[in-house]
Amino acid sequence: MVILVTGGSGFIGSHIVDKLLEKGYDVRVFDLLEPHRKDVEWFKGDLLKKEDLLKAFRDVTHVFHLGAIADVNVALSNPELCIKINELGTLNVLQTAQAFEVERIILASTTWVYGKTEGMVTEETPVPPPDHIYTASKIAQEHLVITWEKHYALPFTILRYDIPYGPRMRSNMAIATFVRKAVTKEPLTIYGDGRQGRCFIYVEDLAEGNVAALSPNAKNQIINIAGKEFVTINQVVEELKKIIGEVPVTYLPERPQDFKGAVISIEKAKKLLGWYPRHTFSEGLRKYVEYYLKNKPY
Repeated sequence: MVILVTGGSGFIGSHIVDKLLEKGYDVRVFDLLEPHRKDVEWFKGDLLKKEDLLKAFRDVTHVFHLGAIADVNVALSNPELCIKINELGTLNVLQTAQAFEVERIILASTTWVYGKTEGMVTEETPVPPPDHIYTASKIAQEHLVITWEKHYALPFTILRYDIPYGPRMRSNMAIATFVRKAVTKEPLTIYGDGRQGRCFIYVEDLAEGNVAALSPNAKNQIINIAGKEFVTINQVVEELKKIIGEVPVTYLPERPQDFKGAVISIEKAKKLLGWYPRHTFSEGLRKYVEYYLKNKPY
């Protein structure tokens, strides 16, 4: 099996590359940026240039498609780029995969597609109309992949990630910001009562969930990949205090657009893939803080 990872030089993609190599797969990275490691084939390319994709897809059996505008702030500030990369780029990947008779496309999607649905969320939960340009582009990606299978019989797997954290994450991601401020003793800003939260997932667990999705059981399935527990912002602060010491906190009024969060069910991933996250939030956060203190990435 030759596995191509679009966006394989990014935060999540680089960890998927690590796990695939650990399992002995032949791995190829398609990205504008150089991969995190040297022992992997790199095709420097742009999702909007079909000629770049045609070079990278030769002999490929499976594709992890992570190449995208993943920063919601970039999506909002440059919606045209977001739509081009996430939607047209995905179309280009599908057309190229079809031409090379790829066995399956594994799409990186997001639990953002559930919108502001509260309570327990499963893969059967209806997807509401999007309330963000980023969400709209991810729903469009999912629809493209699903309809492509109906038209051309190209199998897919859609993985809906909850909020990842861990080594190599962007500096503006929530956990990264909190850790940096906690280390430098800057006040952490919390809007509202701090009881909003997410099923944060440590990036190594997320990567292992992706590798598990190579199972034939995942063919033509939508699967949530999330942490094992719902963690509130208040809990994040308390865990940081245990690791770092006293952390100053500033509470501000709740913002109108804020979302309390949903509990993301991972029962389907457990049953179909035999996958379950190994790290509690406390364990994952401690590992990330250790990484941050050692590497000071930002």
